[in-house]
Amino acid sequence: MALPILFDIGLIIVISAILAYVAKFLRQPILVAYVIAGIIVGPMGMGIITNTDEIALLSELGIVFLLFSVGLEIDFRKLRHVGFASLAGGAIQIALMFCLGFVVAGVFGLDSMLAIYIGLLLAFSSTMIVAKILADKDELNTMHGRIMLGILLLQDVIAIIVLPLMANMTAVTSLDFTLSITLRGLGLFALAIVLNKFFFPRILDYAAERHEVLFVTAVANCFFFIGASYFLGFSIAIGGFIAGISMANFPYNIEIAGEVHALRDFFSILFFSTLGMQLNFMVIQHSLPLFITLMLLLVMLKPALLSMIYLLLGYGGRTSGYVGLGLGQSSEFIFILVAEMLVIGSITREFYSLLISVVVLSIVITPYAMNARGGFYNLFSRFKFFRGHSLLHPKNIHVIENQPKDQMEGHVIVFGAHRMGDKIIKYLASMKEKFVVIERDPEIVKELGRQNVYIKYGDAENEEILEKVGLAKARLVILTIPYADTSSFVIRRARRLNPGVRIIARAQSEQDAESLYLAGADAVIIPELVSAEKIVKKIDHFRKEKKL
Repeated sequence: MALPILFDIGLIIVISAILAYVAKFLRQPILVAYVIAGIIVGPMGMGIITNTDEIALLSELGIVFLLFSVGLEIDFRKLRHVGFASLAGGAIQIALMFCLGFVVAGVFGLDSMLAIYIGLLLAFSSTMIVAKILADKDELNTMHGRIMLGILLLQDVIAIIVLPLMANMTAVTSLDFTLSITLRGLGLFALAIVLNKFFFPRILDYAAERHEVLFVTAVANCFFFIGASYFLGFSIAIGGFIAGISMANFPYNIEIAGEVHALRDFFSILFFSTLGMQLNFMVIQHSLPLFITLMLLLVMLKPALLSMIYLLLGYGGRTSGYVGLGLGQSSEFIFILVAEMLVIGSITREFYSLLISVVVLSIVITPYAMNARGGFYNLFSRFKFFRGHSLLHPKNIHVIENQPKDQMEGHVIVFGAHRMGDKIIKYLASMKEKFVVIERDPEIVKELGRQNVYIKYGDAENEEILEKVGLAKARLVILTIPYADTSSFVIRRARRLNPGVRIIARAQSEQDAESLYLAGADAVIIPELVSAEKIVKKIDHFRKEKKL
């Protein structure tokens, strides 16, 4: 029995690897390659794999380990600054989209039970896919990243309560049962907090002396919470998320996340491939009006609703748009929920296939929406109604910035204020240099603002930001950000606006360095080869060369 399972898994991995190369060559999201691999080997493709139940069980571990990694990244101290925004905006969105699900179900003649499933489908977003994209883009600590994680955390807490309730609908009206579920969920969170505060500080100090011990400790803790979650009647994915929270905020959480990374990626391949296997184009064709309606609500109305909520809360057009487009999909918890409902006979195989197809395609669209979000914002900001509108200006972001009153000239612009950027900022400050910093971590922005450093919150690719920091009149640009595409954009923009500006950039590899030189950089530093002190010397050289 084990051999066929290993053969199926091996086939999925091989085809996924081949398609991953194709996706990389075509510059497409890798997860799309995994979904297509599932379609190829699944019932709607070549039909090589027809029994997906056992693989689906293994694929759930992909959700578990990803949510475990997300839990490790959760810093409640950082989330508290966007806590009200996440709770208020998230609660409004969940309530409105859930109610809209009932309206849609009524229009299509579905009963109240199916209306609940549709409501949950529209209300929840995917913690797995959003966290993966934010992590890949290094945006977990941005303003929009923290708001999105806060909303997803709220949804996950609700999911802890909803999933077991849906599995026992006859007891939903029972106050004792509902209270029991709530107390068990709060108990899991309480256990995680207790372990985080009193148990893991000492254990991890000891375990960190050997990588193997640290790794097995993290995995054992993950499976402990998986078992506890299952025993208490919750999804194992919830257990993985809470396990991550229990080990968060320690100096070792980055190392733990790195150790678990390979496991997470392996099981994630199975998860996305399994989703591809669940696609049923015949069911989509049979229920095309409902399918199109649900997709439009998820990928268009839901992002628009979230964007409007955060515009009204004062987060500006760009951050609000990023939040909306990032959450424009359904949740992997729906995958778990409808699978359980199918087993107990609450829904038909056709309705199950329809909902899964909506989940899969909305998830597949998300990376493209996230990649195109800057273009969407630029497009809408040009409309006469939005142009210059006060809603587009981020009131809640400006309060953490420290901007010069007058336009700067002959100054230095530093992109990025993390480890390398921090050292450069301290050097420039010690030299009494005129400079301004662009950073997208709100905590760093706030801290440097307190130190009277001129700093602007935003992305390097935001042309409005580049204009406000005086790129056209700067004499030196320093790019410490590690992304060659973003740095190349800034370099080309700087060369167009300010041909005489000197530019120092950071690269991750020699190939990236070559592309940055081609874009117009004067000097490119690869941190693995040259230390930050070398960059400081290079800055000093350019300062003295064109000192005003």
